[in-house]
Formats: sequence, structure tokens, C-alpha cells
Amino acid sequence: MIARLRPLLLGALVVTVVGCTTAAPPLSPTAPSPLAASEPASTTSASTAAPSTAATSAPTAATADPAATTTAIPAAASGVTLIGSLKLEPFSGEPHADIAAYKNLAFVGKQIRLCPELGVDIIDISDPTQPEKLANAPFSPNTATEDMQALRIGERDVLVIGLQACEVGGKQGLDLVDITDPRQPQRLSLFETDADVHELNVTVTPDGRTLALLAMPFSEMRSADPAGHGGTGDLLIVDISDPAQPERVSEWGVLDEPQLGPDFFANAQQGAFPLVLLHSVRADATGTRLYLSYWDAGVLILDITDPAQPVYLGRTKYGPSDEGNAHSVAANSTGTLLVQADEDFDPTKTVLTSNAFGETYTINQVRFARPIVALDNQTLAGEVVFVGRGCPAGASEGTAQADAYAADPRGKIALIERGACGFDQKIARAQAAGAVGVILYGRAIGRSETILSQGSDTVVLPDDQTVKIAVPAVVVKPEVGQALRDAPGSVTVEVTMAERGWGHLRLFDITNPARPIALSTFATPNTRAPNSREGAIYSVHNAEIDGNLMYAAWYNDGVRVIDIADPTAPREVAAWTDEGAPEDAPEPLIWSVIPHNGVLLASDMHYGLYILKYMP
Repeated sequence: MIARLRPLLLGALVVTVVGCTTAAPPLSPTAPSPLAASEPASTTSASTAAPSTAATSAPTAATADPAATTTAIPAAASGVTLIGSLKLEPFSGEPHADIAAYKNLAFVGKQIRLCPELGVDIIDISDPTQPEKLANAPFSPNTATEDMQALRIGERDVLVIGLQACEVGGKQGLDLVDITDPRQPQRLSLFETDADVHELNVTVTPDGRTLALLAMPFSEMRSADPAGHGGTGDLLIVDISDPAQPERVSEWGVLDEPQLGPDFFANAQQGAFPLVLLHSVRADATGTRLYLSYWDAGVLILDITDPAQPVYLGRTKYGPSDEGNAHSVAANSTGTLLVQADEDFDPTKTVLTSNAFGETYTINQVRFARPIVALDNQTLAGEVVFVGRGCPAGASEGTAQADAYAADPRGKIALIERGACGFDQKIARAQAAGAVGVILYGRAIGRSETILSQGSDTVVLPDDQTVKIAVPAVVVKPEVGQALRDAPGSVTVEVTMAERGWGHLRLFDITNPARPIALSTFATPNTRAPNSREGAIYSVHNAEIDGNLMYAAWYNDGVRVIDIADPTAPREVAAWTDEGAPEDAPEPLIWSVIPHNGVLLASDMHYGLYILKYMP
């Protein structure tokens, strides 16, 4: 989650749970170290767990419509119980973020939006019914620590933490912390980057190198030249084999990828929140393949047999009416099945139809313009005229003279090409000229035009006229805008609102990584409900695969347990929302859930840590 991604953002199945009972006395100073586990198991919601001994059914190419399995099948009886919990500070207000685990330790990160002045919580879960906080990892002021992973590197137990600057002076990069004594964590090094590390994954290559894989959203877009090239990619690969001296290995991004590039970057953006950025990264069990959750571009698959030279293999794709938003990803141990989590906080969508074409397109509203829902019948309809680029005089360098309008927009919807000046200036000028609405369409873009998509609802035009934007404005893909521009005769459009549901899961056969095959989708009943409860979030966030089961964190819909033995027909077998939660706990808002040492560890954004047990 990127700070809810807006404006950068109860379950239908009831389960029976047991209360939190004390099965063993709390850990005492003489108790065994929580790191004294027989195997150095490490689990994190942003990492690839060790291959499971339970074989996951190999997916086969699906011929049925994947949308045929979009709703959870209610479970007759749930096997999820709450067995332990720990309230973490600060309490409530959504300060807590991701969860990771290593041996008998759990770790809970701190979210960027609240920017709490605390490091990652280090928690002893030797007795899962009585979790005990041991310490906070070292931290830097004004810095968020949402994501982390722990593992053995050489003779040390090391916690790897992604850093995001949440206030001026905050750090961006990677913290490497020695947790060999978890009660006294010690910083080994601070690897600084030029962009926030939103999520990370750590993997070990076949030759024994330990690599940190960093997802840095917006890095490439913001550092590229105006043509979209030469930036630092959203993916950064760092060698942390010596955690005291991390070394950069390589970077990768879509703009400089020969098979993708600026045109792909522009055209892949879709839905109500159009972006192409790396949100999350996951390595496979071999340490040679990466799965990149690249928002509207889907999940991109890379080969890193040579980590210095990542090779693009293929990607999952969306249909024209899909929202997009590939947020996170998980894969089975054999590399044949991929689960993609699409995070979406808005269950409605904006759609456009026209006499210029037969398709219906999901489009994006300009956020500082008048919303469609504020219009009569929640509809923008009328004749469209192409006016050109539409920049007012002096709006930016190279626009000393106002762009001549190709047609009079008075009483009509102005179709405007992107470029040279900000959206707000184009919209304000069109409104001043009498337009009742604006449609903006893109071209092949790099850094400059993407940034120009931001703006203000109040604009001062060169003639000193102040315009308060009061007309609706939407953004469409280049091919849609060009079809409207080039259609013969009178062109009309209708822009309306429609229900689309919250974010959900998609399952793919990735036996051939160059051509992922869509198998099915999965959603809870609340995800597809036409009238969701006010204030609730029924989107999926993160998911994990363990053998034939998938565990998904679903915000207010809690924790879901899904049987994927047949990946063409995922079937919910259990769920937990809030049954048995402590009396002072707010309604659950689950960020992540991970299986670890026979239990499920869930991070709750308000409360902290929940420990659950699933019994088939």
C-alpha cells in the first residue's frame, strides 16, 4: 500500500474462535533465546518462503472465462481461531504495517502515513499465546519502516528494513540490523537511495550471494529525462552478502527496457488511478526469477540469473475495462502458479461510451475537477470538439503565445491533447471559453507530462483571470482520444459511474513466463457487494501461498484461507474477521498475514499483532 494511494488512500463468513488462554508462563530472562530454533526459518509477506513439502497442483491452461470464479464460496465451518495478540504502540490510528517472521521472532513495521517515531517491533513468539515485545530496531527520525525481512547472513542474524522518508530529513534506503541478540539490535549499515524503498525482498542466488531487491515506486519516472530515458529504475538490486558493506548491483525499469519503453509506460496506464510503477517485488525459490507488481502494467517477470543484467521475460495483462492496480504477488514453490493481488480502494468506476467506437472504457477523473457524481444524473454527456493542445499563453516554457483552438468549445466537451502545460491550465482555459467538460488524452510520455497531470482547482490565467475549476474533466488513453478526434461527423460521449467492486485476487499459470495464462479470480462477498458499508475497506492487500492453501489479508474483511488445489476454481475454506479479539481492539484492518511455524501471523494496522491457528 502506498499510503493508501489516495490522495497520495463485516465479513460475511462467521467463524468460531477460542479466547486467548495462557498455555505456558511468559518468557523469563532464563528462558531459551527466541532465536534458538532448530531451523533458520524465515517468513515475510514480501518474501518467498522455503519450498513447501506439500505439492501445489500444476495449473493447466484455462479455456473458461476467468471471471466465472469471482466470489468466495462460503465455508460450512471455519477452522481459524485467535490464539494470541499483542497491542503495539502507538495504538490505533493505523500506525502499523507489514509483518515478517524468523525462527521464534515476529517483526511489525511502521506505516509512512502516520510516521511514528519508532523502529520495527521485534517480538518473541516462542509461546504464540503470549507474544512478548523485546525491542525496537534502530531507526532514523522522520523515517517510516513499513517492510522488512530477517535471515541468516554469515555468522549473524540480520534484519533488512526498507526506509521511506515521511517528513523532511527522513532517510530513504535500506537499514541492515544485527539481531543475533534480539533484545539488543545493532545497526550494521545504512544504504541510502534516491527514492523511498516501499517494499523489499531478500533472496539467495545459486552461487550463494545474498541480494536485497528494492521496490522504489516513481524512481524512474522522476529521474528520467523529458523523453523518459536515463532514470534510475524502480527496481534496485543490492548485494548484502556483507551486511556491513552493501553494494549496488544493478537497476531496472520499464522506461529503459527495450521491449517496453515510454510508449508502453503511457499506454499501460488505466482505470481510476492510472499509474505504472513498481509497488512490490518477489523472488522465486531459486533466486533466479523475479515477479514485479507493476500496478497497471500487471506483474512483470524478470530473469536474474545474472543479477547485473536483468532480462525481461513477460507479464500478466489487464483487459480494457479492468482497473489495474497490481499491488503484490506470490508464487508457488515450483514456479508454475502466480497469485496477483489487485489493491483498489474505490468500488466504483468511471466509464466512457461514444458513437465513435463500440467499446466501453474505464477512465480516470481529474481529481481537482468537478466529480461526475456531482452532476445531474451523475452523467457527463454531449458533443465533443477537438481544440488541440490548449495551453494558455505563458503557461510554460515554449508557450509564449496561446495555442490556437481548432474549434470553439462553447457549450461542448473540449477534447485536449496532453503536453507543454499542466492539466489545470488546459481545463481552466477551456472552462473560461465556455466548455462544459474536458477530455484529456495522452501521448507517449516520460517524466515531464506525467508530473503535469497534477494541478490545482484554482488557476490564474495570463490575463489575470482567476478560474475556479467547476467543470468535470477526465483522462483517456491515447487510442481513445485519437478515435474521438478522428471520427467523422458529430461525435458524442457519455461518461457515467458504475459499480466495479473492490480489489481482488487473480491466479495465473506461469509455466511459460513469456505468456502467463489467466486461470481465475477470487473475491470475498463484501468485495463484490454493490453497497459497501460506509468507511470500510473490502480490498485485498497481500497474499501468501503455502502448498495448496493461500492466505490473504483483506483489510476490514480480515484473514481469508483459500484452497487453490484447483487454481481454476479457488475455494474459501475459512476466514477470521474479529472473533475473540481483545475488547479494546478496534475493528480489524489487516495489512498482511503469513504462515509461520504452524500458526498465522497477522499485522493489524490499528492494534499490532494477531496470532491465529488454522485447523482444516
